[in-house]
Amino acid sequence: MVDIKQCEDFFPSEEHAFCVFMLNNQAMADLHGHEFDELVIVRSGSGFHIVNDQAEMIRQGDFFFVTANDVHYYEATSELSLINILIRPQRMFKYIKDVDDLLIPITDKTRPFAENYQPLTELALNRIVLLAEGISHRRDDAFDSLYFSGTESAFLQILTILCEGQGVSKDAIDGWGKVYLLDHIRQHYAQEINWKGVCEEAGIAIRTLYRFFHQMTGNTPEKFQQLYRLLKAQELLRTTDIPVSRIAILCGFLNPSRLTEAYRRYFQHTPSQERQLSLSIKQR
Repeated sequence: MVDIKQCEDFFPSEEHAFCVFMLNNQAMADLHGHEFDELVIVRSGSGFHIVNDQAEMIRQGDFFFVTANDVHYYEATSELSLINILIRPQRMFKYIKDVDDLLIPITDKTRPFAENYQPLTELALNRIVLLAEGISHRRDDAFDSLYFSGTESAFLQILTILCEGQGVSKDAIDGWGKVYLLDHIRQHYAQEINWKGVCEEAGIAIRTLYRFFHQMTGNTPEKFQQLYRLLKAQELLRTTDIPVSRIAILCGFLNPSRLTEAYRRYFQHTPSQERQLSLSIKQR
C-alpha cells in the first residue's frame, strides 16, 4: 500500500498554490505519492532518488520535478538536505500566469537527467536557498495581497534560476567543483573507472578523492559505484524484461554470478526474486 500525502496536511490554506519546506538530513524514505506536484532542490549531501522504479544519483545542486502521478522514495542518503516546493495541481496562483511553461523544461531535463542537464552552480544554489528560506520563514495569518505578491515573486525567481542554471566545470575542482567527481560516476557508473587517472585529470591527490567521497556519500568511490550499479540493475529488473545475464553486463558486473552475489548481500534477495516480486505487484 503506497502512502499518499494529502494537500490538507501541508498547505497553510486553500488559497496557497504552493508552499516551501526546508528538510535537513532527509533519511531514506518509504515509497510514497502525493496529491500535489513537488519541485525538489538538493541543498547539500547526496543519495539516490527512485521515482517510478527509475534510479538517479542526486547530489548538492541537483533539482528535479515529481508529479502527483508519480511514486518515489530516497535510498542510501548521506546528510541529504532538500528544498521541497509543493505545488497544487490546480495552479491557482494570485499573480503568476502560465507557471507550467517554466516547469516543463525543468521536467524535460531531469526525468531522467538529460545529456544537456546542468546542476546548479554554487552561486545559483545560494540564491535559491535565500529565496526559499524567505518564503518558508514568512508567516502571516492574514495571507493578504502583500504576502502572496512577495512569496509568488520569490517562487518565480526560483523557477527562472533553475531554467537558466549553468553547470560546474571540472576546472573548478577546489571547493564546489569537487561535485564533478560524483558526476563522473553518474556518467560512467557501468564502466571500470581509473580513479588514479580521474585524480590526475582533476589535479587532486588520491587521498583527497577518498576523503571527499566519504564526506559526501559516506562510502569509498568503489562502494558508491557498486551501489549505483545495484540500483540501476534493480531499475532494469523492475521496468524491463531484459534477461538477468544481460542486465549484469549492462550495469558493469563481470558476470551474472557477481551481480547475484552483490544483489543478495544488499537487498537480501536475488535478482530473479526481485523480478518475480515486481511482476506480482504489477498483476494486483
